Amino acid sequence: MYYIFTFLGEFGYELLNWQGVIRKFSRTISPSDKIICCSRGKLYPLYETASIYIDISEVEIFKKSIASCYFALPPFPHPDHRQKFHPRLILTWDLIFDWNLKRVLKSFIIQQLRFRLSPLSPKDFVFIFSSDKVELNGCKFGCLRWRCCGPKAPDGNIYELLDLDNNVYKKLEPDLSFRGFIEEKLGWSLEEPFVLCQMRSRTIAIKSKDILPREKLFEFIKALSRKIKVVLLSFNTGRYLDSYSVFDFVDVPNSFHYNCQSFVEQACLIYFAKKCVFFTEGDFGSHIYVPPFLGKDVIAIAPHSVYQVGTTPIEFWNRNVFKFGGQIIPKVSEEVFASGQRIRRFINNEILI
Repeated sequence: MYYIFTFLGEFGYELLNWQGVIRKFSRTISPSDKIICCSRGKLYPLYETASIYIDISEVEIFKKSIASCYFALPPFPHPDHRQKFHPRLILTWDLIFDWNLKRVLKSFIIQQLRFRLSPLSPKDFVFIFSSDKVELNGCKFGCLRWRCCGPKAPDGNIYELLDLDNNVYKKLEPDLSFRGFIEEKLGWSLEEPFVLCQMRSRTIAIKSKDILPREKLFEFIKALSRKIKVVLLSFNTGRYLDSYSVFDFVDVPNSFHYNCQSFVEQACLIYFAKKCVFFTEGDFGSHIYVPPFLGKDVIAIAPHSVYQVGTTPIEFWNRNVFKFGGQIIPKVSEEVFASGQRIRRFINNEILI
């Protein structure tokens, strides 16, 4: 039997309560059974138990959808306008879109498998989509649409109600074969000391209105680049209304912009970085979870209000999930950016030690 797991939603839910459940499930099946995982952005390092990984990033209906928890929502209406319509109408649209998306993806996945598996029979496949609540061999996947998304949601929680017994976590191993490709783009060896910086912004689901002042962020990057090489990582999945990472600074000596196209590039940079300093605003971005899963500390710099919205149980994650040598080290941007002197002291005492 081939078990085909397809994730449709937000990256944070995939990291904290999907890939770990698949890993647990892999320990319950017979040697003749196989796991196939489908997701986006070359996320195959998450799924070492899969015999086949299929990237669905460029499937048009998926690309135009909006990631929300475990689900993919239709592009219309815009999330900011959904409250203008009757909830039953919204739910109907969502369910119809979910049905159609799964139909298209099933066809795409089966077509991809025709090149890798032969012969094929529908009886050989079991599809498990993250937008459904499914239990297999004691492992719970996905959740009910009206019972998830949020720190207090009873199903599929990735915050303090995260079902740790439903997951098996392990240190993710980066694909270092991308090293040469990255070094060619940067123009120097990744063996040279550098700090990796990544920003996170999003135009929807903004829980905190406080932003990181760009002039202070620019001052921080300039001060840091005087001491050590800095890689400024930009990232855009291409999916509608996804979070994105961009630094619009120019002419900062010793800093290098890197436009990241996939998770494997990001993971390779994290692996070689002397330190990871990640910024976020609006909410606590899921990009901050990645270094600890790779066994590296990450200094997270965010406005004070971001830590108050209920989506940052950092102590819980550090204690129960990130047990591979890396931790989230939270810092408040108002304190770090308080003055030029505070910025320089922070760099010397927290980053360059």
